[in-house]
Amino acid sequence: MKRVYIAGKLNGMACDYIKNMHVMLQWAENVKSFGFAVFVPALDFLMGLSFGNYEYEDYFVNSQAWLEVSDYVFVCPGWHSSKGVNKEIIYANSLGIPVFYDIDKLIQDRDNYKVYNDNGVNNI
Repeated sequence: MKRVYIAGKLNGMACDYIKNMHVMLQWAENVKSFGFAVFVPALDFLMGLSFGNYEYEDYFVNSQAWLEVSDYVFVCPGWHSSKGVNKEIIYANSLGIPVFYDIDKLIQDRDNYKVYNDNGVNNI
């Protein structure tokens, strides 16, 4: 199962943050429905809520470890003003991880990707 890191704008006032999390979770569920495993960095919010001492860097460093092992990055609409998403896109590009802004292109790339073992058998 291909892993997809869901990138999206988060920072803002409390209500905006919650609305932005909602957008990311909706897109994550949509991506997941096509057979992908998803990681949503917005869910780190629950760790901060539980422990109360997280700073921005704590969230960002933790999520980047997940980005590093992802097969794809999917960027949710409305990301343009997010410094964090811009950093994630640059980082994904530096690692050679494909970045998608359109779910249809993400699915098409996955469907065109073939992995063969030593016997020439498709492993997907």
